[in-house]
Amino acid sequence: MASWHSSDEKKEKKLLEAASSGNLSFLKEVAKELDKGNGIADEIKGIKDAKGNSAFHLAAFHGRTQICQYFVEDLGFPVDFWSRNGETPLLHAAMGGHAATARYLISHGANPVVSNKEGWTPLHYATKNGQPKLVKFLLSSGVPVDIEFEWVTGTPLMAAALYRQASTMEVLLEHHADVNAATGNDHTPLLMSVSAGSLECTKLLIKAGADVNFKCPLARAVPTGVMEIMKCLLEAGADPNLRNDFGWLPMEIAAMQNKLGIVKMLFPLTSPVPQVHDWRVQGILQYVRSNAFNEKTVENVKKYLAELKMKGADSFKKKEYRAAIPFYTWAIQIELEIGSDDAALFSNRSLCWLRIGEGRKALMDALMAQKLKPEWPKAHYRIGAAKMLLEEYEQASQAFKDGLLWDPTNMALKKAHREAVDCLKRSRLGEESK
Repeated sequence: MASWHSSDEKKEKKLLEAASSGNLSFLKEVAKELDKGNGIADEIKGIKDAKGNSAFHLAAFHGRTQICQYFVEDLGFPVDFWSRNGETPLLHAAMGGHAATARYLISHGANPVVSNKEGWTPLHYATKNGQPKLVKFLLSSGVPVDIEFEWVTGTPLMAAALYRQASTMEVLLEHHADVNAATGNDHTPLLMSVSAGSLECTKLLIKAGADVNFKCPLARAVPTGVMEIMKCLLEAGADPNLRNDFGWLPMEIAAMQNKLGIVKMLFPLTSPVPQVHDWRVQGILQYVRSNAFNEKTVENVKKYLAELKMKGADSFKKKEYRAAIPFYTWAIQIELEIGSDDAALFSNRSLCWLRIGEGRKALMDALMAQKLKPEWPKAHYRIGAAKMLLEEYEQASQAFKDGLLWDPTNMALKKAHREAVDCLKRSRLGEESK
């Protein structure tokens, strides 16, 4: 019996390899060998790789249009055949940057506006991968240029900016993409382009009417050190006296980062700061190293952190879990930068991941919360909840039990522990009955 299973596993592996490499004749041979009388399609639909992708998905990702045609036209696979991770072959074709395969799938009924769990659509992937022809085809197929996007993902134009893809950005702008669209945390295409250090994309966005003062793109440009981007922004009317979310002027950021050339460029354009008694370049450099500046910075950072946490909590209360995640993520990043760790942030983000069914991500955050605060019962509860979602009941039971060691009267932990034990028993009984 063991050798039979081993033989089947080898055939399944060969099937997946044939789909990836585009060897249609060999794939057909292996498929026939796997047929046990129920029909080839039914036998191979359940064959997946370690990531949950079928042979159909692998063929699409590698641009094997002929293989895709075999699955759709000969075997009758649904053109929108879902992977274990909730992705279609069209999404995989777009991920791999294969326009011909994508066109074939759409011409045979594939949904061109489908998205994965992260909110990425074929248009997002085509844009990110620098495939202007595929972008044009998707738009001509009725895909909205500003397709409704996930809070985190943003619009396709944002993807073009983030990945420095001027060729696809041009196509999107020609189709009137919203140049000033913003995500929930106020990220815009221009801010993403500036942060990515793309002068070409920045110029395209400014020409199309991007707001050069919203959320201070000039301050975002300083860390990149790309002087041409800063000059481009200034020429377009960017105000060097605007402060970023931390209360810093672009010139102050440049001084903190010892970017002397940028300090000298911005100095004559920046209005004197009352707290700087020596209004010279050298005086600015000394000021950003003073206790007064550091104290003000700490105050501003704390204020901004509190604002992020409040926005995350508000989004959670509205059950906008995906919207809450970036607020907590940004807050976590800031905490790490200032040398502080807040276990509650990881716990809150873990709960958001749980609510949208992302068990692995929920577990990672829960473990981090537990690492930062080992005696915190809630951290153990989060670990247990993530393990329950992943159907790892024995480990879930242990996590809840660990939490009870720190808080023996916690009713939520007691109830969760009983449920985990019950699920473990049912799971074992089910295995024995097979």
